[in-house]
Amino acid sequence: MAKKLGLALLVWCVLLSSCQLALAKETGGKEDGWISLFDGKTLNGWKASENKDTFSVRDGMIVVDGPRSHLFYVGPVNNADFKNFEIKAEVMTKPRANSGIYFHTEYQERGWPDKGYEVQVNNTHSDWRKTGSLYGIKDVRGSSAKDNQWFTEHIIVQDKRIIIKVNGQTTVDYIEPEDVARSDSGRKISSGTFALQGHDPKSVIYYKNIMVKPLSSKIRIAVVTGGHGFEHDPFFTLFKGYDDIGYVEAEQKDHSEIFEDISDWDYDVIVMYSMTQNISKKRKDNFKKLLDRGIGLVALHHNLGSFQGWPEFKKIIGAKYYLKPTEERRGSTYKHDIDIEVHVVDTSHPITRGMSDFKIHDEGYKYCGFEMNNRLLLTTNHPDSDKSLCWVRRFGKAKVCGIMLGHDAAAYANPNFRQLIARSIRWSAGRLD
Repeated sequence: MAKKLGLALLVWCVLLSSCQLALAKETGGKEDGWISLFDGKTLNGWKASENKDTFSVRDGMIVVDGPRSHLFYVGPVNNADFKNFEIKAEVMTKPRANSGIYFHTEYQERGWPDKGYEVQVNNTHSDWRKTGSLYGIKDVRGSSAKDNQWFTEHIIVQDKRIIIKVNGQTTVDYIEPEDVARSDSGRKISSGTFALQGHDPKSVIYYKNIMVKPLSSKIRIAVVTGGHGFEHDPFFTLFKGYDDIGYVEAEQKDHSEIFEDISDWDYDVIVMYSMTQNISKKRKDNFKKLLDRGIGLVALHHNLGSFQGWPEFKKIIGAKYYLKPTEERRGSTYKHDIDIEVHVVDTSHPITRGMSDFKIHDEGYKYCGFEMNNRLLLTTNHPDSDKSLCWVRRFGKAKVCGIMLGHDAAAYANPNFRQLIARSIRWSAGRLD
């Protein structure tokens, strides 16, 4: 019996090993998110420019040896279009060799690539910019790698930040300025593919184990303020400390100027903490165009009192604080410094999933108007507050989250409120399901 069990176990291990090998082949060599761009045998998925014979494959390596040429990745991974990523390659240079790894570039038939950044590969060539340089932007004078020895070049691009490592040692940590302007307009962070450089006939370089890991971009949020005072610095701590969230404050001097021109809109989510009132027809239309594109919206606290003269705004955010009474209803009221018991009434929604009831010291609103089709997530029974504290809805293609809470530093510092804000941003951006 023991022999039979041992034989069965051996057969099972062989079968399991074979299945794992087959799965690895099917997934293109994925490991912890890393995907191989080079099969070690052919240049399938790559396309060389001008002097195409400069590149060849030998013994699991891409060999670079010949006149100027560039080998562009044109394969299926990410459709050869990368914005945020990590890429690693093992590299070996012969003496006086010069090469480079381009990113955010695109195929061109001749010349040095016009688009993208170059990460230098050069240990002993006469060019003083050495291995690990972000060529012409952040240059390194001394190389930590050596000719005739394999070394690892590792490039990380996350939004505006570029990190370059050689054998695990950081050589460049660069953040591209928002208003970067260069004579060569192609040298800017954008998106694109990778390319290996063949620099000249005397440069011999070897590449192997070229792996990429696509990364999610940060959620870009515009935090709209204005029309109501607030504790500025404590408030903006709500958006700090996250690897996946980046914010810009958009203080409104003219009530709604952020929506005047949306031709170069670059945000995924609008967090409205404003209580401004004036908005033109053009700005209303532009605002709704953004929502129709699927730009997320988080309407926070006193934003419920914004745009009193625009009835549709209530339908967009799901609620309204009435600054003045109308013929149909009384005006809304507020009360500072109350302790609100918050109840999680929807434990299945991604924003509140896993959250528990909590208490928050905050301001309460009462006698607000709410849309009937809001999906309620958080409620309270406090006598100085309406029942609805947090809700979600759709407007156009936009995911909209409304939050009544969030008046001052005491609320901002509440860890449950901080979690609520981060989750509402992620959900509105389509990153939390």
